[in-house]
Amino acid sequence: MNYLALGDSISIDEYTEVGSGGAASQFSRLVGATQFQDLTRDGRTTAGVLEAWSEITLWPNAVTLTAGGNDFLQGSFQALNSITDWGRVASEPLGNLEEVAARLADFACPIIVNTIYDPTDGDDSRIASFGMATQARSAFNTLNDGIRDLARRHGFLLADLEKLFHGHGAASRKPWIVMQIEPNLAGATAIATEWHRLFQ
Repeated sequence: MNYLALGDSISIDEYTEVGSGGAASQFSRLVGATQFQDLTRDGRTTAGVLEAWSEITLWPNAVTLTAGGNDFLQGSFQALNSITDWGRVASEPLGNLEEVAARLADFACPIIVNTIYDPTDGDDSRIASFGMATQARSAFNTLNDGIRDLARRHGFLLADLEKLFHGHGAASRKPWIVMQIEPNLAGATAIATEWHRLFQ
């Protein structure tokens, strides 16, 4: 069983405060992976996933992809400072994800893609505390809807983390998030459990 993890800090161990506590590490154990290549990195964008493609050294039997959140954050801050327009906040990462999807199809194995969770739990009054503008909500929804559509069109499995994490945002009584946006151990465990459910 070969498992390939691609993407950003949603998958990594660092913020769980437990060795190998990240979603990808937990999932590798749940599926009994004999080879596990972890190409997830803190801050990695969709473009970064494409750039890392040459590093893949195994032919996977399962792939997880967590990407788009860093694009959204960077694009939103750029739009807020008039460096780019709000339309590109979602369109650019979705374009990259289409290229990623085309490459993933070659593996002909279960592919699990993920929406981006919302640390505000849908409360627009909390957006400012993240240094963002209310226009970010529309871009966020467009990006997640695009990821859902991509999964449907390509026949990928969808882990809808926006729905899974709802009620466990940064200000909740039982947050699955630390440092406002990173998954803690409970969040990582919830993700890995959902991936395992989909994989089974």
